[in-house]
Amino acid sequence: MALALLLMNIAATAVFTTTLCYYYGGWKKRHKVATLVAFISWWLPALLLTLLPVDIATTFYRSCILSNPNISLTQTSGVVEGPRCKPPLFHTDPAVFLLIWHVVYWGSQFLTWVLIPLIRSYATAGDFTALGKLKTALLDHVFYNASYFVIFMGALIYLIASRIVSFEFRYLKVLLITTGNTWGLFLVIIFFGYGLVAVPRSLWLAGNPVASLHQAYFCLSKRNMELNDEEDKLKELNLQIIEIKNRLPANHPLQPFVLTVFKQTQERKSVLGASCDPIGTPVATVDISNLSVKTLARMHRSLKATQQRCARALDLYNDAVQSALWIEDVNIARGKCFSPTFLREHSDSLNGVIQNFAPYLSTIMLRIRWYWYCYLRLWLLRVLALLLALTSLLMVWSECTFSVRSPTLSLVAGLLNAEAKQRDYLLVEVSSFLALGYLSFAVFYTVFHLRIFNYYRLVGNHHTDENSLLFCGGLACRLAPSLCLNFLGLAHLDSHLSQTTLTIPLSRIDSTAQPSTTIETTYTRFMGHLDIIPFIAKGFNVYFPILVVLLCLCTYFQLLTRLLHQMGIAELMDSPGYKLSVSGDSIVDDVIQDGRLLLRKERLLRSQARRIQSSTKVDIDKVQVNGHPPKSDRCPQIACRYHSQPNVRV
Repeated sequence: MALALLLMNIAATAVFTTTLCYYYGGWKKRHKVATLVAFISWWLPALLLTLLPVDIATTFYRSCILSNPNISLTQTSGVVEGPRCKPPLFHTDPAVFLLIWHVVYWGSQFLTWVLIPLIRSYATAGDFTALGKLKTALLDHVFYNASYFVIFMGALIYLIASRIVSFEFRYLKVLLITTGNTWGLFLVIIFFGYGLVAVPRSLWLAGNPVASLHQAYFCLSKRNMELNDEEDKLKELNLQIIEIKNRLPANHPLQPFVLTVFKQTQERKSVLGASCDPIGTPVATVDISNLSVKTLARMHRSLKATQQRCARALDLYNDAVQSALWIEDVNIARGKCFSPTFLREHSDSLNGVIQNFAPYLSTIMLRIRWYWYCYLRLWLLRVLALLLALTSLLMVWSECTFSVRSPTLSLVAGLLNAEAKQRDYLLVEVSSFLALGYLSFAVFYTVFHLRIFNYYRLVGNHHTDENSLLFCGGLACRLAPSLCLNFLGLAHLDSHLSQTTLTIPLSRIDSTAQPSTTIETTYTRFMGHLDIIPFIAKGFNVYFPILVVLLCLCTYFQLLTRLLHQMGIAELMDSPGYKLSVSGDSIVDDVIQDGRLLLRKERLLRSQARRIQSSTKVDIDKVQVNGHPPKSDRCPQIACRYHSQPNVRV
C-alpha cells in the first residue's frame, strides 16, 4: 500500500510538471532534448518537495516507536508495528528514502552544473553544424563553471589548512553539499522576502477593480513599447542580412551560410506578420570585408533570439489587450444594473451550447456569472488575500524564531509537535505539506515572475524559449534542497540549527549503531548540517532572520521600485502593488493614459471589424438568395489592416 502511494506521488508530480512545462514551453516548437531536460529539472525539485512531508511524518513515527519500550520492533517488511503508534498513510522505509534522496539530489546537481549549461548553449548557438554548436557549448560551459570551481577550491584549501575539515571523502561530500546549499539558501532568503509579500498583495489588488484597471492600462502600454522595440531590432537585423546576401558574390564560400541565415528570416515572416517586414526601413551599411563564419554564426544566434522575443512580445500584447478589455468591461458593468452584454461578447463555446439547447438555463447562468465577476469574485479574492497575508506573517515569525530552543516559538514546530503528541501522523503529513507548499509557492512565485532583461523570462501559452526553461530548471534544482533544509529548521528537525532533538531512551538504542540519542529525518542524515563551515554556522541564526525581515519590509514599502521611479525608470512599475498616483504629472500617469488610448483604439478597430464581418455575411446571404454579387468585394482599409495585422499599435 505504501509503495503504491509512493508511486502515485511520483506519477502525480510527473503529470503536474509535464502540464506546467507544456504550458510554458510546448513540444512542437522547442528542441526536443532541451524540453526533456527542462522537464526533468522541474520534476526532481517537485518530487523532493512533495516527499519531504512523508519523511517528516515517518521520523515522528519512528520516534514514537523507539521512545516506547512496550512496543516490539519488526524489521521484516520495513514497517514497524505497534499498538500505540499507528503508521502514517504514506509511511515508507528510511532506506527507500535514502535511495530517493541520493538519486534526486545528485541528479539535480548533475543537471545544474553539467547538463543544463551545455544544452542551454547548444540550443541557443548560431553555428551551422552540430559539431560547431557542441564546441560553442563546451567553451561556454568551461567559462561558466571556472569561477565556481576557483571559489570552491579556495574554500577547500582554507578549511583543510585551518584543520576545520580533514581530507576524507565523507567530509568532502558534506562540504560540497553545504557549499551548494549555502548559495541556494541566500537565494531562498531573497525570494522569501519578495514572495511572502507579493502573493497576498497580488490577490488584494486583483480584488480592487480600479487598481486592476490602472494596472491593465499600464501593462498594455508597456507591452506595446516592448513590441515596437523588438520589431525595430528585428527589422534592422533583417536589413543587415538582406544587404549581406545582395552584396556577397554568388560564388563566395560564405554564400551557403548566408542563405541559411536568410532562410531563417523568411520562415518566421509568416508567424510574425508584415509588422516585422524591413520594407521602408533605412538601409544600414554592412562591411562584408571582415565577414567570417563566426560573424555569421553570431548573427544567426542573434536573429533566432530576436525572432523569439518578437513573437513573444506579439502574444504578450494580444494577451494584454484581451485582459484590459475584460477588466474595463467588468468595471463598466459594476456601475450599472444587471446587464450581461459584456458576458455575451466574451462568451465561450460552452455558453453557446447552453444557449442552443437550454435558453432559460443560459439566462440564469449569465446572471450568476455577472454577480460572480462583478462582486463575489472580488470579495473572495480580498478574503483570500487577508488569509494569505496572515499566513505570511506566521511564516516570517517562524523564520525569525526557529533558533529559539525553549520555549518553542516557531509556529511550524509547535504545530507539528502537538500533532505528533496526539500520534496523528496523517495530520503531520498534511500540515507539513501545506506549510512547505506555501513557502515553495512564495519562492517559485518569485522565480516565475522574475525577469532578467532579455536573458530570462517565463511566458505562458508556449512562448518561453529553451534558455529560460532550462535556466528556471537549474534555479529550481538549486533552490529546492535549501528550501527543504530551511523548512526542517522551522520544524526543529535539524538539531544543529535549533538545538532540539527527538529524544529516545538509551536502552532503546541499537547496539550496532553509533551512540546517539537523536532521531533525524532521512533527508538530514543524507544532506548533513551547515555547521561544517564555522563562519556560516555561527552567524546563521542571526543574519537569516534579519535578512528575511528586511527584505519583506523592502518589498512591502517597495523601496527598489520607488528608487527606480525617482530615477525615471518605469520598468518595474507593472509589478503588483505599486500605488498609482493621480497627480497627472508622473511617468506612471503618462503610461497609464497611453494604455487607455491604446485600448480605446483597439476597441474601435475590433467593433468596426465585427460590423464589417456581419455586413459581409449579409451580402453573401443576398448572393445565395438572389444570385447577384455583393456591391463591394473588398473590405474598407481599416478592416483589411485589422485582419492582416492583428495588432494595430500607436
